[in-house]
Amino acid sequence: MPYLFILPCVLFCLILLLYPVVYSLTLSFRQATVDTFVSGDMPFNGLIQYQAALADPVFWRAVINTVLFAFFSILFQFTIGFLLALLFQVNFPLKNLCLALLLIPWVSPVLTAANIFKGLFNEAGPINQFAHLVGLGPFPWLANPAYAFPATIVANIWIGFPFNFVLLYAGMRSIPVDVYEAARIDGAHYWQRVAKITLPMLKPVSVAVLMLGTIYTVKVFDLVWIMTGGGPANATHLLSTYAYQVGFSLLNFGEAAAIATLMVLLVLLLNLLQLLLRRA
Repeated sequence: MPYLFILPCVLFCLILLLYPVVYSLTLSFRQATVDTFVSGDMPFNGLIQYQAALADPVFWRAVINTVLFAFFSILFQFTIGFLLALLFQVNFPLKNLCLALLLIPWVSPVLTAANIFKGLFNEAGPINQFAHLVGLGPFPWLANPAYAFPATIVANIWIGFPFNFVLLYAGMRSIPVDVYEAARIDGAHYWQRVAKITLPMLKPVSVAVLMLGTIYTVKVFDLVWIMTGGGPANATHLLSTYAYQVGFSLLNFGEAAAIATLMVLLVLLLNLLQLLLRRA
């Protein structure tokens, strides 16, 4: 009888979580185009969709972009979040107000953030106006392949660093003050206490933050799609945006499902790598 109470949750997970994953995986092995999808006759074609994706140079560009996007986003999000968490261990005036303001990027809708940064990086936007004032601009931030990809990374860092900050700040608050006091009495200066106490005791929290950050960052879609649409010249395509383009612009649902499946495998691989590094 007690198991009946969790039945609604189990059904919810099966219908809304497990079924789409299984259906997408099944679709990746079928010839799913508009014609076959409408007719209901989607013949099984094995690994052809995966072979087509792996033979596509744009796919590999998207893979490299996804890895670089995740690496630099997570690196700077974690670093900024960690340094801010250290700063907020000290009491200072208006601390609570500053804490609330830091959460604005996190609670803001991605649609809003993407349009804000699209405006900031516009050729007539404030960043180019400032660059023009100091004699450096203007730059075609979102129209030049060399600038567009870093611009999307900057936007994603702004969105994600508060999440890192909140978890790391909570983790630091859980470290006993007595440990720091004992180290200070023994002559350890501030950065020694950070290196020898804070970082080791934050390891479980840090691993969780990095794993969640990896999952979130690899599946980023709306930010990049709104800012650049994967362009210019496919320079900002991630696996998520490329799968969307293949599915809804080229109308090849089978290959799009194959790309999505490969994206899931990439997430699992990156998280496995993080776990191996943690054990090492």
